Amino acid sequence: MDKTIIWTHQADAELHEAFLDLLEQSESVEITTRIITEIYESTSILATNPEIYKLDTLKQNNKGNIRAYEKHSYRISYLIEKETVFIIRVRYAIKEPLEY
Repeated sequence: MDKTIIWTHQADAELHEAFLDLLEQSESVEITTRIITEIYESTSILATNPEIYKLDTLKQNNKGNIRAYEKHSYRISYLIEKETVFIIRVRYAIKEPLEY
């Protein structure tokens, strides 16, 4: 059975911030929209295969249910629960890593 993908308010706000940053850098709505859409849609695989990516090494006290991957230089962290996958963080991967 597929899991439900839910974006937390924080992750949604971070994706919106990424959109604004990319738009400022690229000055192209088309390019920015394509990149953000690809990041957003990349989470769909987690519904059927949530353990496809490695454990999130930046998460302190990770109990094995928080994983992360990169797409277009953005690091997406997510929490796996019984019937749901929560997207919890979207961070530009080139920035200095921050534990959380």
